[in-house]
Amino acid sequence: MLQFSDWFSREYKQWCQSQPSEEDFLAFCELLGYSPSIILSWLQGDSIPQNAELLSIAGVLGTEVYSLLGQPEPDPELLKIYNSFTHLTGDYRKNLSLALYEVELRLKDKKLSLQSIKAREIFDYVFSKYGLTDLKQ
Repeated sequence: MLQFSDWFSREYKQWCQSQPSEEDFLAFCELLGYSPSIILSWLQGDSIPQNAELLSIAGVLGTEVYSLLGQPEPDPELLKIYNSFTHLTGDYRKNLSLALYEVELRLKDKKLSLQSIKAREIFDYVFSKYGLTDLKQ
C-alpha cells in the first residue's frame, strides 16, 4: 500500500514540474495554506494531515488523498466551494478549509442539506468566525 508521504512527495514533484516558472517549496506551502514545517513533516512521513488539512490537499492535488488515508471524501458541493476560491493562499486558504470542514461537521450533525436555509445560516456564522466575511457572495 502506498504510504501518504510517498504519494505526497510524488504529487509535490509533479506540481513543481507543472508550474510555468520555477515555483519553490515556499510557494507550494503558501498554496496549501500551511507552514513549511507542517508540509515538510508530511513529506518526510513524520505526520499525516488530518481533518481540514485534507481539504487543502484535495483542493490542490485531488481527492485521492482521502482514500489513501482511509477517510471519507467531503461533500462534493463543499469541494466545489473550496475550489471556487483557488485564488486564495496562505492563511486565507487554511481558514477556508477549516471553515468548510466545520460547516460539513455541523451539517452532518444536524442532518441538514447543503441547500437548506439553515445551512446558509451555518455558512454565515462559520465564515464570520474564521474571518471570511469578505468572501461571501
